[in-house]
Amino acid sequence: MDREVRRYRAYFPSWCQTFGDHVPDPGGEGRAVEWLVGEHCLGAIIIPEIRDMLIRELLGSRKPKVIVRDESMRLGETDFRDAGVCGHPGYAALLDLLKNAETVHLFLTYHLIYPPGTRIITVSSKAPQSLIYKETAPLRVSVGI
Repeated sequence: MDREVRRYRAYFPSWCQTFGDHVPDPGGEGRAVEWLVGEHCLGAIIIPEIRDMLIRELLGSRKPKVIVRDESMRLGETDFRDAGVCGHPGYAALLDLLKNAETVHLFLTYHLIYPPGTRIITVSSKAPQSLIYKETAPLRVSVGI
């Protein structure tokens, strides 16, 4: 199934709303992705080596091909199957959100408990605050088994 994911960018680059209450990823530090599971949303803190590329691809003006499956994730030409992303409860929550939410929104957030400058790639069933974010072109995501 193909999903349309609504994307948002902050009016000013350093602005973000807070991620909110969540269950931190036990043992998430040191992995490529640290998952944050909140109510109606899911966040990913990505290691610096790939974070900027992911943010540019997912939230920039380009429209990469995104494929999310039970056992694999692909963004353009990059395959994340072996990056420790799939098989995690946070990844299962992402799949669930993509499959079942009426509307899916993608934007950056932050949280005070993480180091300054940390940005969380957030997928949510609720839109971000319109005072901070402007909507950009949607992203097509292929979701399946």
